[in-house]
Amino acid sequence: MKLKRINRLGLAALLAVGVPTGTAGTARAAETVMSTTANVSAAAPNDTKDVPVSPAKPAAIQASAIQQVQMQQADMLYVPLFGSRDADKDAIAKTAAIVNRLFGTAQPSTDQMIGEEAFFATNVHVELANGTEIHLRFKDTQHAIIYVGEDEYIGQDAAAIKEFYDLLAVSPSSDVSTRKPTIGQTIRITGNDASNNEGMVRIFVETSGSSGGYRTAKGVDYPSKRALLIYSAPYSEARYDFQFTMPAYGEAIDGTFKPITPGNYEFYIDLGWSRSSRSVTAAAPSAPTLAINGVTMNDPALAPIVSNGVMLLPMRALAESFGWSVSWDAAHKAAFVSTQPDAQGINPGSGATLSLWVNGKQLTGVNAKPAIVKGRIYLPLRATAEAFGFQVTWTPSVRSALLVFKPQLLDVEAYAGEVKKLSAAKLLNGYVNAMNSRDAIALGRLYVKNGTPAQSFEIIGQRLITGIRSVTFEDRPDGALLAYVTFSYLFDPYGNKSGTQGIVFMQENGAWKIADVD
Repeated sequence: MKLKRINRLGLAALLAVGVPTGTAGTARAAETVMSTTANVSAAAPNDTKDVPVSPAKPAAIQASAIQQVQMQQADMLYVPLFGSRDADKDAIAKTAAIVNRLFGTAQPSTDQMIGEEAFFATNVHVELANGTEIHLRFKDTQHAIIYVGEDEYIGQDAAAIKEFYDLLAVSPSSDVSTRKPTIGQTIRITGNDASNNEGMVRIFVETSGSSGGYRTAKGVDYPSKRALLIYSAPYSEARYDFQFTMPAYGEAIDGTFKPITPGNYEFYIDLGWSRSSRSVTAAAPSAPTLAINGVTMNDPALAPIVSNGVMLLPMRALAESFGWSVSWDAAHKAAFVSTQPDAQGINPGSGATLSLWVNGKQLTGVNAKPAIVKGRIYLPLRATAEAFGFQVTWTPSVRSALLVFKPQLLDVEAYAGEVKKLSAAKLLNGYVNAMNSRDAIALGRLYVKNGTPAQSFEIIGQRLITGIRSVTFEDRPDGALLAYVTFSYLFDPYGNKSGTQGIVFMQENGAWKIADVD
């Protein structure tokens, strides 16, 4: 199956302006072309005195000054070059040499390329460290129109232009390690088809049918209303290489999680400005799996078992994942799970049968008893989760259970008498919810103007905050408020179970906002 590439740029729009988009800085070239067109058409046929006169030749550039090189022909973007990338050093040096050769032949010009001629021309955009942008548009095999800032030239060097085409030989591509993913299987995705220095890759699965772009309330673009988001990862220098576990559930456009039932799908690799796709066939897992907020648990210590139709999870591993306090009273055959340190003074009874206690309350019912399997204590997932207010869904077609939890947040009523701390507590609770749901819009509302979180969604991976363990407030001399907040984590990319961050709050236009997070 060949790679399917879907560019979101409309041909009609490109032809209308006469320049290709999708390459950084082409807006400058477009502005130059259009402003030149306006000046020429407004002047009398033989009157050129208002046309700006460019310097005789542009100044030569150094390879070390090149930050990025973007290359495009029609709607085809080639793999960009970056001055920061060691593997691109030779190509960057060749680019500088070729540009300088064209500069050596450059003469001031007012030549124009519009419509199809401009759209199908090959363009090279060079961005320098000092902010200078150089745009080359190949008019034919011998001539290149050159834009340097406000100045326009035409250069002639057939050999130099041919060498540029040799640099264009590397076409962007992406690859998926398997076309028959099994839920719970590790999948590797690689590619070099992004155009920017850095950004976000989102992976969707979608059933067949008509497509059309949709943006969620969180600001995420979906290929269609049927699509399910299954993974997100950062890219840098237009390249990506990451692994993830094929999940049993994906996030729908409304923020809920839907099962990925066995069958045929389109696997979309979304880069924001374009998508590539693969046709894949998803298969059910060979053993039961557990997904928490859509993320498949692949920790062997948390592998679930199913006994008499009840999904069981190892007590200690489950508790550690959420930061719960656990204990086992062997004498009374009682398991205790709590969001707080072990409750004292509970009388579990005679111990004739196994019992489960959550936050000091015994769970009753045939499916609420713990089990001992190979010397390990297992808890019934549904009874335990529901006791904590979580939602649990079992999907037979994918042999998987989905647990959707709500993090343990601050009790804002505890700060009712202190306006500043009350506002901070509400902001902290909103911060946790926005981070967990990857809601950039909701997160932005919590911050002061132009404020950004220290840890972006790209950095934290699939990490979820399971709760706020503790918070300590300190007044700042400037009237701001500093909070040292300890969060408990699940799926942290570095294996951390918890972490402490300093968060500064300040007033903006009479309302308290987050000013900084370190």
